[in-house]
Amino acid sequence: MQPANIHQTHTDISVARLSSYRTMFHGANDHELYGIYCWNEALSATLFRLISITEVVMRNRFHTALSLHLHRHRSVGRNDSNDWYNHLTLPPKSAQKIQQETHDRHRRTGQWRPKAPAPSPNDVVSRMTFGFWPKLLDANLPWGDLIPHIVPGHRYTTAAHWSVLRNQDALYSRMDLVNKIRNRIAHFEPVWKQGDLYEERRYRQGSPAPALVQSAPNTPLDAIQRLKLIHDRIAELLKWLSPDRYNDYMSSYVERHFNWICSAEGLVAYKQLQPGVNMPMARFKRELNSLLARQAMVTVSRKNRPVGTYYPMLR
Repeated sequence: MQPANIHQTHTDISVARLSSYRTMFHGANDHELYGIYCWNEALSATLFRLISITEVVMRNRFHTALSLHLHRHRSVGRNDSNDWYNHLTLPPKSAQKIQQETHDRHRRTGQWRPKAPAPSPNDVVSRMTFGFWPKLLDANLPWGDLIPHIVPGHRYTTAAHWSVLRNQDALYSRMDLVNKIRNRIAHFEPVWKQGDLYEERRYRQGSPAPALVQSAPNTPLDAIQRLKLIHDRIAELLKWLSPDRYNDYMSSYVERHFNWICSAEGLVAYKQLQPGVNMPMARFKRELNSLLARQAMVTVSRKNRPVGTYYPMLR
């Protein structure tokens, strides 16, 4: 989107918000900074799509595993979907989030009263935020037996492995990483702006702090590499949750689109406010060699209707 008034555009976005862009992308002029801002929006959109796919699968895996556990041990409700959250001892904040969906607060007394009719388990589960699910691992439950059903695509599938607290903490840390990226995108913060990266381990009192793995990015190329790492970790979590959904994603337009945007070539294209080229099929065939040299992303059309997108082989 070409801005009609670049100075007003910067004011509307917020000069303060763009200050971090000026620091990281040193030397960029006002038009280029706006292009980089659009690049960040495109990155956020493609990452959020992957996170959304992962979130839906994750909550359904937890819901099914906990429903089966309750049905098997207490003969309560359907085996694939029941109100397990009403029968298990959850961490206080998790229990509070459930209560906000299953109860109404009386206007005068302030007391919580069950909703009538009660919302279905599927409705309650669908309203839980992403952060609700990793926190469930703090509940006193037989996670060694449950986690293999939640992450059936993980390389470790035994109760012996998942009964170990540090292995549960590694899974928690992976989900927490995705949740933090999700929240960053939801609050319109620069997704390329990342801090130090630590090993996937929870901090616990009396134990050494998680070790530093990678310092915060301080160049655009550093930021791109960090985003690729984050993308790969989110995709790996999806693979653990559902190998089929992972394979679908890896063969999708969204994955290819992310790889194009999250590259030095993608950044330059957006910086120049030329993120893509639209052209008819006949012209695309004629200019293929020059497009290869330019490393351009091209949307190809036939009779003015898009029929595909060409992504260059990135170096």
